[in-house]
Amino acid sequence: MQYYVNQSKWELLQSYLPQKYKLHNDNLPKEYFIDWNENKIHIDHYNGNSDKGTIIALHGVAGNGRILSSVVLPLVNAGYEVVCPDFPLFGNTVVSNNCSITYDMWVECGSYIVEHYQKMERKIILFGLSVGGLLAYQIACKCSNIYGIMASCFLDQRIPIVMEQTARKPWIGKISHSFLPLANKLIPNWKIPMKLVANTKALVNNDELASILVRDERGPGSRVTMSFIYSMVNPCLKIEPEEFDKCPVLLVHPEDDQWTDVSLSRLFYDRLKCEKNLVMIENAGHLPLEETGLHKMGSTCIDFCQKCYA
Repeated sequence: MQYYVNQSKWELLQSYLPQKYKLHNDNLPKEYFIDWNENKIHIDHYNGNSDKGTIIALHGVAGNGRILSSVVLPLVNAGYEVVCPDFPLFGNTVVSNNCSITYDMWVECGSYIVEHYQKMERKIILFGLSVGGLLAYQIACKCSNIYGIMASCFLDQRIPIVMEQTARKPWIGKISHSFLPLANKLIPNWKIPMKLVANTKALVNNDELASILVRDERGPGSRVTMSFIYSMVNPCLKIEPEEFDKCPVLLVHPEDDQWTDVSLSRLFYDRLKCEKNLVMIENAGHLPLEETGLHKMGSTCIDFCQKCYA
C-alpha cells in the first residue's frame, strides 16, 4: 500500500497555494486505510476535536482526498476533525482485482465511511467538491443523522445540458447520450483517461498548474472504466431534491469557475425542499487557489458548521 508521505506529485499543488493554506510537516494528516468490500480505502485524517464535529470531505473525478487539503484546512484550524477519503480508482486507494468499480459503488463506499465514523459517535457534516457535491447529497439520502451538506456545486448529469457543459467538449457530452449505454454493455471494464472525457484542465484557473495536474495518474490524470462513466452520468437518487428535507444545505459556488457555471448547479439546488443557502465565492476557480476565495469559502463553511452543530 502506498502513502502520500512517500510520494511527491501531490506537493506540486502546494507551491501554487497561499502560505496559510499549504500543508507542511506540522499539519500533515494521518494516513491509514479502511477495509471495504475487499478494497482498501485510503484516508487522510486531520485531527481535531471530534466532540465539536467531524467533516467528511469528498473529492470529484479530477482529484483525490489530498487535493482537498487547502479547502479543508480552514475547518481543521477552526478545530473540526476532517476526514478525506480517496475513492476507488483515485489516489492511494487499493482496488481488489475482483471488483469492477462504478459510480454507484462510490455512493455505497461513502455511506460505509460515514457509518464507520458514526459508530465512533462522530457527528457528521459532508463536504463535496465538484462531483463530490452530488455524491454528498446521495450519501446523505442513504445515511441517517447527517447534520448538513456543504458543496461547491451540484452536477445532476441526468440533465443533458449538465453533461454537455461539463464534458471536455460539448459534442462529447451530446454523443455520450447514445454512445455510453452501448459502451457500458460491450466494454464496461475498458479504461479511459478522465481528461479525455471531462474538462479537467478547468480544475484550476492557472494553466501551468492545470497542465501539471492532468498528468497526475492519482488525480486528474486517473483512468476510469466505461461502467464508471455510465453510472456517473446516470446517478440513482434515492430521494429527489423536491422531497429532500433531511438536513440543511450550503452551496458555496466559486464565481470564477471555468468548468461548471452556477446555473448548472441551480438546476438541482433550486429544487431542494430543505433549508438551504447559496453563497458565491468571489475570486475563486473550480478548485480554489486564490487566497480571497479560500478565505471566504472557509469562513462561510465554518459559519454553516457552527449553526448545524449548535
